Order: sequence, then C-alpha cells, then structure tokens
Amino acid sequence: MMQAIAVIAPNGKILGADEHFFQHFYHREVDRELLEKFIQEAENGRTVSYAIVKQKNGQNDVYVQATALYNKEGNLQAVVATYQYEPFIDMRLTSSIASLASEFTFILSAEGEITYVSPTAQYVLKCTEEVCSHELFSFVHHEDIPLLMEKLHTIYATKEKETTIDCRWRTDEGHFIWIHMHAHPLLNEKNEIEHVIVVAKDITKWKCCEEALAKLKHFDSLTDIPNRFYFESYVQHMIQQKRPFALCYIDFDKIKWINDRFSYQAGDFFLQEAVRRIQQHLQKEDFFSRIGGDEFVIVLHDVNKETIVTRMEHLLQSFVEPFRYKEHVIQSSLSVGVTFFPQDGMDLDTLLKQADQALCYAKERGKGYHFYHPQQNRKTMIEQELPLALLNNQFYLCYQPKVSLDNEAIMGVEALMRWTHPTLGAISPLEFIPIAEKNGFIFEITTWVLKEACRQVKQWQTHFPTLKLAVNLSPFLLNRKEFVMHVKNILQDTQFPPNYLILEITESGLMENIETGRHILTELKQIGIQVAIDDFGTGFSSLAYIRNLPVSLLKIDRSFIRDITDNSKDATIVDTIIHLAKSLDLQVLAEGVERDDQVSLLQKMDCDFAQGFYFSQSLEAEKLLQWLEQHNQSKEALH
Repeated sequence: MMQAIAVIAPNGKILGADEHFFQHFYHREVDRELLEKFIQEAENGRTVSYAIVKQKNGQNDVYVQATALYNKEGNLQAVVATYQYEPFIDMRLTSSIASLASEFTFILSAEGEITYVSPTAQYVLKCTEEVCSHELFSFVHHEDIPLLMEKLHTIYATKEKETTIDCRWRTDEGHFIWIHMHAHPLLNEKNEIEHVIVVAKDITKWKCCEEALAKLKHFDSLTDIPNRFYFESYVQHMIQQKRPFALCYIDFDKIKWINDRFSYQAGDFFLQEAVRRIQQHLQKEDFFSRIGGDEFVIVLHDVNKETIVTRMEHLLQSFVEPFRYKEHVIQSSLSVGVTFFPQDGMDLDTLLKQADQALCYAKERGKGYHFYHPQQNRKTMIEQELPLALLNNQFYLCYQPKVSLDNEAIMGVEALMRWTHPTLGAISPLEFIPIAEKNGFIFEITTWVLKEACRQVKQWQTHFPTLKLAVNLSPFLLNRKEFVMHVKNILQDTQFPPNYLILEITESGLMENIETGRHILTELKQIGIQVAIDDFGTGFSSLAYIRNLPVSLLKIDRSFIRDITDNSKDATIVDTIIHLAKSLDLQVLAEGVERDDQVSLLQKMDCDFAQGFYFSQSLEAEKLLQWLEQHNQSKEALH
C-alpha cells in the first residue's frame, strides 16, 4: 500500500513532503475546507483524526489522516498528513492495537530537534509518553549514538532522499532491543529541509534469528566450538597477517568403535566430553575448531616447540581417565600432528596436509603426538598424493630397448613408469607401486601406462614395424576380471596390434594368484597378447608349473646375470633355465646385462634376448627414438 506524507503549516502552507506526495497528491484538487477542519481539530487538542476527501472528475477517493505537531510552548506548529488510497483503521481500535505495535515514528525539525514522537513509541520502548517525547535519544545504546548522529548529519548536509541504520535501544525495563530506522527528509518548495521523518521498527527477533544463523554458519552444533568455515577464515587471516602459529591436527581414537559398539548417541556424548577436556587446557588466545566428524584442530599462537611439547603431554594426560556413558566405561586416547607456519608451509592446504601426515605418523608408531618432518612423512605424503598424480600430469614414461642376441636387432621396448613430484622430487616405482597395489590405485595406473605406451609405440611402428611393447602387469590385477575388457578397449582405441604387446608379470606374483591368474592370462593369450614371466628364478615356481600356463617368454632375473662370468653356480643356473625353457618352446631374455663378457656368454648359452645398460638405460620417448635410429644406422653400417 502506497502512502505519502506532508507537513502542513496552520495557514495551509506545505512545509515539506516526501517524494510520493509530490508525485501523486500535490496537484490534486484538495478539499480546503476539510483541511481547515483538520487544523481546527488539532488546535482544539485533537491530536489524531481521520476523514475522506472526495475527489472530483472521476479521480480516486483519497484517505487522509492528520496528526498535530506542537512546539515546546504547546502551540500548534504543523499538521502531519498521511495520504493513501485505502481506508485507515478505525481510531477506536488504535489504543488497543498500539500496545501490539513493533514500530513508531518520530519527526525532527530543521534544526534536528525532536518535534513529534508517535504514541506507539511508549509501547515499543515500554516507557511513558512524556519520557519518549523529550528524552528519545537517551534510549540509544551509547556505542551506537555516534553512528546515528553521523547518519542524521549526512541527511541534513546532503539532503539524501533516505537512509537506514540499525542500532540498539534500551527499554524502560533496562534491556536492549534492536531498532531498524528508516529516515527521509521532507523538503519545502525551496528544496530546504523542513523536517526529517524517521520510522523505527523493533527488529530484535530478526536480529536473534540473524545471530542464530551466523552461529550455525560459524559454529559446530554438537560441540558449540568453531566449525571448518570459521577455522578456514581464521587461519587465512592469520596467514595474511603473517603471524606465526602452530597447527595441531587432533584425531580421537576408537570413535568408530564407540559408535558401532554402543550407539551414535554415545559417540556424540564422547565428542562433547572430549572437547570439554581439551578446553580445560586451552589458553585464551588459542583457537579450537571441529573441522570434520572426529577431526579437530587447535591453532596455537605460542610457537615455542618446548612449550608445545609440554602442552601436548598435558593434553594426552587428560585422556588417561576413562569416559563414562550411562553404565558404560569408554577408554579412548587422542593423537596429534603438529606443523608450523611459516616454517613448514605457506598456505592452509599445505599445512593441513602436513599436520595430517604428522598425525598418521604418530598413530602408526603409537606415539601421542608428532611434529611434521618432510622425510619421516614421505610415505604418508606419497599415499595422499598418488591419486592426484594422474590428474596433475606428474607421471611420464621411459622406455628401455630389448635386443636380439642373435643379430643385435631390436626386438622391442619395455615401458617403465616414472613420477616426479613438485616437492618430493623423483619417486621410485619401488616406493609408489606397492602403495598403489595396497590402495587399489594400481588399476588406474596400469591402464594409463598401457594406453600411453600403445599410442607412442604405434607411432614408432611407422618406421620400426616389428617393434614390440612390453608393459608390467601387477599380480593384483589378476583378480580383476574386467581388466581384460579394458585391455581390449585400449588396443581398439589406439589401433595397436595385440600380437606386438607383451604383458610381464613377476614369478612370485603369479604363484600367489595361480588359479585366477591362469584364467586371466589365457583370455589375454586368446586376444593375441604374449605373456612373459618377469624376474624368473627368484620365486618358488618350477618349469613344471610354467608349462601349464599361457606363457611365451621367461625373463631371467638380473641377480643371476650380474656375476654370471665369475660365479659358476650362477652360470649353471642360467644355462639350465635357458635349455629347459627351450625344451618347452619358450623364449628367454636376460635382464641387467651391463658388460660385453656377459653378452658373449649368453650368446654361447643360446639366450634369445637381452636388456640392460650395455645396450641402453631407460630413456624418455624423444631420446629413445633417437637411439632406435642410431642403432639401426650402426647395424646397417656393419653389414
């Protein structure tokens, strides 16, 4: 409903009005007689009245309500007229409704003096009418008065159309409520401020809801301590201010066991009690937050390591006493990982990862707390970073050539995976492959290697058409029936001929998965893929087992090749393996060949292929291509 307000002098002159009045009512044919009646009633002490102005020429009816303004001497100063197109409420109901009011109006003169306070103010502020009229601003909270005065001063100085402000007002009962004020000036015909009308509304309930929502946004509902959002904001501010701090990552032991053994209510009770115990050991400037289900952090401003050690010992000691839930006794401890800003990390993500690594290190060794150290936490960091390495393009492939000992022709290349981490540097496959096998990520790694290597060798086959590709196969994949389908899809996508692909699996790995392995390897052979036994001689298999497997190539482990020319036992073992393999129609490749005398002896033993530094170390794709071209040129020159 649209309303307009005008302040009218006793002589009928308009002293000021709002924008709506000038737009909608100023040019109307106003009933002057009725206006005079308003003023007369006001002079006779009628402070409020209402009437209907009947308009001519088919215009809408206008409803007007008038309120008298008196100066300090009690003389009528002006009449405040409110215009609208709908009826006002019957004044007989005003007094009863006023007691339910949540807003009031007051008017300031051109000099900033209070000239009018609506009757509802006494109900909102719970004070007498006289007090409201003469001491209104005394109810404003002393901290909010400067801002209120500044806003009002701005209106008078700039004649802003309107402004709003929220501030606290004291009721006569002594407590404070929140009041939202909307103020706008009434200008006269000379564009001068005659009055400022302020509508004030009690928004205490809204503010309470706002504060409740803010608490929900920043605090954990179960423990009533700061949540992850608040924690991140707090730490980011500390980092921006470059203020040193220690980040302590806390994990409570047995929380899952408590939930499963007793109930989730018991788990909640434990967390609440655990938080209370920790709070007893916190200092005023410490920041304690819950950032996950059973994950908590403490930000310490005192970064003295000796002090932190003492505080961690006290914290651990506080958990010696068991927790009691109903008739149950719950014994639990906690583990803490500590890292420092800026020594250990310069951003929140890094610090959290480091603190988590230190926490894992503490839990693995049964130690209550541990300070982050890069080398000690290397394994944990590899575990965390491994799934991201593919996404961040940190993996790459090297290739080592395999050479025929009969004519030195290139038989193929073995694809070898490499990982360069931005902070850990080069990470050996001996470090990350076992971790990948443990956490199940080996499947994604192997399919990535297979796809990349097939694509690359397919390009090389344009110039080297007989070049074969060998890829290592983890024994853990022998239990993944869908692996064969993935291999088929990769071969189809890269257009790589299956009969030029060799999948190598270690002897020990195959023996541990002999039954499922036989089925998977048979399926691969049916596609046309060759299977090789890697590191042969180090496991507990025999050629009797091998003959029943779809295997076409044995790779003799480098440990037998290293001393083959000096150790007669090694030479005998290698010679026996070669001759028995030949009798089973298997080809043989010697690994780790580094010297000319090794090559000569292997040739005499009728070994088919060799691989090692004698021919070439593993090379990245571009350098391997150069080696292939140079090797062919050298071979052609000899013939």
